[in-house]
Amino acid sequence: MTLSKAMEDSMCDDKDITHVHTRPLLETDLHMAMIYIVIMAVALLIGVCGNAMILVVSTCVRGINKIGKEFIINLALADLCVTAVADPMCIVGVVKGEMFFDDKFILCQVIASMCLTACFCAFMSLTMVTMNRYIYLCHNEIYDKLYKRSSCIIMCCLCWIIAFFCEFPNFIGWGGHYFDIKNHQCIWDRTASYSYTLFVAGALIGGPLLLMGICYFLIFKKIWETKRDVYMLEKDNPKRGQLAWNETVKASRTLFVIFVVFVVCWTPYAVLIAFDVENTLSVEVHLFVTLLAHLHSSCNCVIYIVFNRKFRTKLAKLLGCWRRDGSTGKTDSTSKTKTEVHQIFSSVSEKVSSSEPVCKGFVSSNARNTL
Repeated sequence: MTLSKAMEDSMCDDKDITHVHTRPLLETDLHMAMIYIVIMAVALLIGVCGNAMILVVSTCVRGINKIGKEFIINLALADLCVTAVADPMCIVGVVKGEMFFDDKFILCQVIASMCLTACFCAFMSLTMVTMNRYIYLCHNEIYDKLYKRSSCIIMCCLCWIIAFFCEFPNFIGWGGHYFDIKNHQCIWDRTASYSYTLFVAGALIGGPLLLMGICYFLIFKKIWETKRDVYMLEKDNPKRGQLAWNETVKASRTLFVIFVVFVVCWTPYAVLIAFDVENTLSVEVHLFVTLLAHLHSSCNCVIYIVFNRKFRTKLAKLLGCWRRDGSTGKTDSTSKTKTEVHQIFSSVSEKVSSSEPVCKGFVSSNARNTL
């Protein structure tokens, strides 16, 4: 072997060993990076605050979410893991790039594993919420037997256990974790095993999607039949069919929104990872399809708060109590002043009412205005 040939082989070996890091997205495409950071930051803020509100109100306030309360809490907890931990690290990945995680191998593994586990748990929790609503509306006679508090807690724990075992293959060779240079984040390796990728896309995303779709259709059908039977009693009303339909749509609105948001957020991701086998699609496609999937964890709490009037009322009362507790000294002094004023005007009112009945209304009115 000639010296030049040996040197050439040595250089080839060095190239194989040396890993060329990709530059951070913030350096290669500033506009795209800024759009991504702004969207993710807003989603992060909404997701953390919204899911935290759901957890606080659901656990601290009585008389709310009696139907499927545990599953709502479990869903909020899973979504909070994504929004509070995974989303900030996505921003770090876009700003700092791959080199930041070079000496943080364990951190990257933990983030990727926790994110995927939380997403799987959110899918199952959302499916549990859907099935809970279906059983409650369509098979109410067996609801109390199936959904006792203890059984609901066990189901929630099983969601986390099953979710972890579905993610665990990434630790033993059927998949993997790494810094994805197209997603610019620590994530599971969609290119490591096509069979596992199909398992994620078909079973773990497509499965819950199909099951929720069937349950929502049956719920919609049940509501429609009930409303139709009610309005059929009004034989003189020619618009009874339209009224029944309108009532059905109104009653099913929240369910429909939940299902549509899940479809919009996760279907593109499932299609992308299943069909981009050669990893040929652009960074822009992968980056924003994955971003859309992450947004789902921020959307769930928004849907719940916007469409649940009782929850908003309880939340307002809870925030009001906290504000009063935060200004206890001021509240106490104000209450004391009000009590003294009330006593003064009560005594004046009694004297005036006994001597000058004409002035009674005037005094009472002034007392109310002062208080």
